[in-house]
Amino acid sequence: MGATQQEWFIDQAFLTGMSLPRRVVLPHVLAPEDFSPSGSRVLYKLSLDLPEAPQGPLAILIPKLSLSGSVYINGAFVNSCGQGPLEALRCLHTPLFLTTPASVWRAGDNTIEVEIYASARQVSGLSSVRVGEVDRLFDQKFRVNQWLKTEFLVALFWVSAVFGFLSLTVYFILSKELAYLWFSLGCLAHMLGLLNMTVTRPWINIEVFAWLVVSSRFFATPMALLTMLSLFGKLRTWMVVAMLGFSITGTLLMAFTSVNRPLIALLFIVFLIIGFALMTLSIFWAFQSRSPIKIFTSSMAMLLVFAGVLDWRRFAGSSNFEGTYLFPYVYSAMLLTLGTVLIRSLATSLRQSRVDRAQLERRAAERMAYEITENIPVGTYTLVFKPGEAQGRFIFVSQRFIELTGLNRQDLLNDPNVFAEILHEKALPEWEAFIGNSSSKRVFTPKEWPIFPLGREMRWVNSEAVSRTLPDGSLLFEGVLFDRTDVVKAKAESDRIRNQLQLRQIEQSRTKEREQLLRDMHDGFGSQLAGVRMMAEKGRIRPEEFPEFLREITADLHLVVDTLGQINITLQEALVDMHHRLERRFASNGPQLQWDVQLKDLPPLAPRKILQALRLVQEALNNAYKHAHAQHVYFSAHFDAQIDQLTLSVRDDGRGLMPPMDRGRGISNMRYRAREMGGVFVLIEHHPGVEVLLRVPRVSEQHRIDSNELVADGHVDRL
Repeated sequence: MGATQQEWFIDQAFLTGMSLPRRVVLPHVLAPEDFSPSGSRVLYKLSLDLPEAPQGPLAILIPKLSLSGSVYINGAFVNSCGQGPLEALRCLHTPLFLTTPASVWRAGDNTIEVEIYASARQVSGLSSVRVGEVDRLFDQKFRVNQWLKTEFLVALFWVSAVFGFLSLTVYFILSKELAYLWFSLGCLAHMLGLLNMTVTRPWINIEVFAWLVVSSRFFATPMALLTMLSLFGKLRTWMVVAMLGFSITGTLLMAFTSVNRPLIALLFIVFLIIGFALMTLSIFWAFQSRSPIKIFTSSMAMLLVFAGVLDWRRFAGSSNFEGTYLFPYVYSAMLLTLGTVLIRSLATSLRQSRVDRAQLERRAAERMAYEITENIPVGTYTLVFKPGEAQGRFIFVSQRFIELTGLNRQDLLNDPNVFAEILHEKALPEWEAFIGNSSSKRVFTPKEWPIFPLGREMRWVNSEAVSRTLPDGSLLFEGVLFDRTDVVKAKAESDRIRNQLQLRQIEQSRTKEREQLLRDMHDGFGSQLAGVRMMAEKGRIRPEEFPEFLREITADLHLVVDTLGQINITLQEALVDMHHRLERRFASNGPQLQWDVQLKDLPPLAPRKILQALRLVQEALNNAYKHAHAQHVYFSAHFDAQIDQLTLSVRDDGRGLMPPMDRGRGISNMRYRAREMGGVFVLIEHHPGVEVLLRVPRVSEQHRIDSNELVADGHVDRL
């Protein structure tokens, strides 16, 4: 006995049975003389020395007791492995976890008694025992073991049941597919065999239950072998008779001998020999077929044979008592593998059946289509390119096809080159390349061909086709041929009228541009020249004033040429040119000019609006230069993308606004130009100085309107 962190491991006990009492080492297997062959009770006494009485409950873990048992602590009954008398219970595979109250324990020596009901039907005895804290013992020693030996087996029970009944249903539907019958019987037999692992108290006589469990497991093995032979295509009638005869004989012998253990061991030896032989053959067959799923199935068969050997040793009492039988787990995996193969085979069959049905439906539809095509207003045809043939050939042409081409049906079916006789010479190379190309990658694009039907004027026909590959590798084109002569003629007439309209629109656009340019010249430097001439004739201009007037006229001429002479000029580029021209003028004898332009993300403006903006700025700068007597002139151009607004500002620190009678037409001109841009003109007096402000809201919206007008006028190249 050992103790670790409030956990005690007990591996010794005092045995009292039909033989002489003695001390034994756990795990312990009962000898035949320890109990009655028909079944009797024996008692294991274990001793546990506690340094002090426990403050809380303690747990007892018994990994295995066979056939069934009850636990007593210090003479007090704690619990049994199931409900009912021990003679009616079967707990040989279920680990026992008991939570005991602290009141049954005491400081010092404690006696744990385990009463076992033993029978000659299986190996009986007691495993080692652990005592410790409830949570720790449950989590570390019991949880996984209990899941593996009970809950997992219950899941396998239901999986086998579902697989079995589904396969049986498939067999009754398909009738001739015996593999599903053997597989369903194997699943259902395995389901009954798992009751040995999952049922603690049988609902029928214990002897009948034992026979049902053992015979089901015995019967399940040949069913798996028959399923494998069916999948590999090696099943013969004599094999079915031999397997079924041996299985039925074995189950009857077990019934008449009350599940005699030596007899069962002998029968399982026979099955192990058969299984080993089949395993060897299945591996050979699997590698011959080179099928991964069959190789995996053979591997599972090999694993099943090895598990059978280990379980036979455990059944004979030659292996670890606390171990578990591997057959239920390995056989379940084998069933899952076979079930996967069968489901895959069934799915393949269903898919092939669906393909076959689709082919039949398609053929029926084709026959119907051929009948319908004789009554539709377009010509239909079918071209086929056989593997190895030099060129394609027609296998069907409708009556409408013959009417459109004027050809003879039989001549066309015999020789596809007859169709080339009516084609225009420009279409011949394309047709010859198509009909004579035997490539499987041929693509038929819609074509429009001019043809000369026999005895009629030239016409235009359009041909479209879709292709599909036949099972024999042939490439089939199914197409239509329809007359497009009226459409081609209408299109030619439409193109002629459209070209005339475009020429007329271009001429109108040029006329409008010339008129607009003349208007800009007249409103700008033209009107300035006329004004200067009139004042010169009346003697109102002194000779020394002529250079200044000429500079203003030249500046306006530059604005018109730079703005309207470039298609894609932006406001920022135009302002750069203006700044370059103004720097020398202001630097010579004028106020200091400060220039600030921030027009990031500004949408493109129409050239005419750029011209209006530049003239407004030029007018404001001229006023500041000539009349304000300012020391500084500030120009700024900003675009606020968030509110979509352009702001132009000219501000000086001069003497301010002149009296109304001295202002002239400059302010009126600036207001007019602001309206032309869709903006607002503001004149602000700052004391000192004046600020001329232009705000243009909704610039992006105006850009869209200008773009639409350009498109409507045919100026697409300016967008």
